[in-house]
Amino acid sequence: MKKAVSILFFIISLVTVSSAQKLTAQTSKTKVAVGETFQISFSLNSGGSDFKAPALNEFNVYSGPNQSTSMSFVNGAMSQSITLSYIVSAKKEGKFTIGAASVTANGAVIQSNSFTIEAVKGAANVQSQGNNGQSAQNQAAPASENASDNLFVKTTVSKTKAYLGEQITVTHKVYTRYQLRGFQNIKFPDYTGFWAQDFQGSQQIQIANENVDGTVYQVGELKRTYLFAQRSGKIEIEPMNIECVVRKQSNKKPRDVFEQFFGGGYEDAVIAVKSKPVTIDIMPLPTANKPADFAGAVGSYSLKAQLSKDKVKANEAVNLTITLTGKGSIKLVDPLKINFPEDFETYDPKIKENIISGAAGVSGTKTFDYLVIPRHEGDYKIDLANFSYFDPEKKEYVKLPSPDFNIHVDKGTGPEAAANNVFSPRSKEDVKVLGNDIRYIKTNNIILKPKDDYFFGSPLFYAGLISPFFAFIGFLFVRRKSIELNSDIAAVKSRKATKMAKKRLSIAAQHLKSNSKEQFYVEIFKALYGYIGDKLNIPAADLSKDHISDTLKTKSVKDTTIEQLLSTLDNCEYARYAPSAVSGDLNGIYNNTVELITKIENEIR
Repeated sequence: MKKAVSILFFIISLVTVSSAQKLTAQTSKTKVAVGETFQISFSLNSGGSDFKAPALNEFNVYSGPNQSTSMSFVNGAMSQSITLSYIVSAKKEGKFTIGAASVTANGAVIQSNSFTIEAVKGAANVQSQGNNGQSAQNQAAPASENASDNLFVKTTVSKTKAYLGEQITVTHKVYTRYQLRGFQNIKFPDYTGFWAQDFQGSQQIQIANENVDGTVYQVGELKRTYLFAQRSGKIEIEPMNIECVVRKQSNKKPRDVFEQFFGGGYEDAVIAVKSKPVTIDIMPLPTANKPADFAGAVGSYSLKAQLSKDKVKANEAVNLTITLTGKGSIKLVDPLKINFPEDFETYDPKIKENIISGAAGVSGTKTFDYLVIPRHEGDYKIDLANFSYFDPEKKEYVKLPSPDFNIHVDKGTGPEAAANNVFSPRSKEDVKVLGNDIRYIKTNNIILKPKDDYFFGSPLFYAGLISPFFAFIGFLFVRRKSIELNSDIAAVKSRKATKMAKKRLSIAAQHLKSNSKEQFYVEIFKALYGYIGDKLNIPAADLSKDHISDTLKTKSVKDTTIEQLLSTLDNCEYARYAPSAVSGDLNGIYNNTVELITKIENEIR
């Protein structure tokens, strides 16, 4: 666990910009009752590694470290912090000092503040807040009742039928009539087939009352996640598993007359519960009125484009900034296609994101900053392709027209202009013809031709005359072969599978250069799934790991190659909803993916 925490701090350090590094420790309560649960958290406002937590020997640790991250943009600058928290309770009465935690940052060891917890005699109850703001009932349920009637977890989704790429909210809640003490060994689903984005809300579990079929339960939301389906068909969300620490009535004989009078004693117990799976029907996007330039964006968006200046000199840089604002799968939107003039030197865009996963869903802005350098003088036009998206609320495609920019380039100055051969247009002048009446006598070897020897009527002339007829016959033959080959759709997809995979891998290579880790894993995932689906002629709805494995085995692909493929797909899917916890050399992952596709191509029969 310490190693995983250290790796997480190291990853955060690669993307965090901060002027002052500080590790802060705090607690939800400084005075608690013995056995009462409370939270201890450590927050770092910058990057670091080798996190070391203080000793918690005097406390029962129910869960932790539970990590959360927060990101903010101020005046274009990004800052990010990480918080590690523990849910604990005091074992006995007394005053206990929580020592300083430490983390290594920029070669120096940073320590947090220490604080004191006072534990007093008594029993604390889990507090909940109902609609009236008063404390909810916390009486423990009798031990003789069925545990499943008093404690269960439930997975709910905002919709069970949605379009491909449409936002779906999935919520995991715990329902209890016991007194909750804490949680441990929580395992949430992997959300296979979806791109996942966790809700960036409070890390505290808020307890509220809820009436279920006439029975009042205390309900706590454990996790909320926004999902975006990556393939059509029926996709199942796997059950979640959790162990709850609860206070329940003991079956043991009362120890004294007071316990006997009040109905017996109580004890802490660990109960493992599991939710039911949920199936979502994902519909493909409609083909009617689908724009030719549609690239897969789903949601609701607006577009703004701006050119830094429209009049420059040759070899001066110009910035074209395109800002996409909206709600939906904005993280998956690729850079827009722009038709730059051939005389412009262009670079891959710099991508900035300010995306929030709030109560209303995933929304924010995504900015593409293009740097272009005109090399020659003249008047040019920059054409932006229209941006199209599918609105699931309106159930129709929406096209956002993009403006065109005119730019005037003057002649450059300095050595760069001369090096690039920037010429100015010249006015037309009459050309003087000199020495037209007398020609110089040629003294070198002269090739002479016989008199009356013409190309007309020669064998070469007749060969050229009939060559179009044979060329036409050859064209008809090639055309017929092409039609026969393209009539087999499965064979066509199989032949083009490698080509499409190379195209996706080239996009992944661009994200690799710009260190866009999440986008890199998206393109690797699409390249592998697209290649397997096309090569094996498997519909997108049937692209499960078991089906892929069985089909590859029938094609005589080695077991080691199949295992490598499934492992790579698992890593890509894990990176989609927990990118900050994934480590590894991206160059190595890219090279392994290329090698993996080559292996399958060579081994398949």
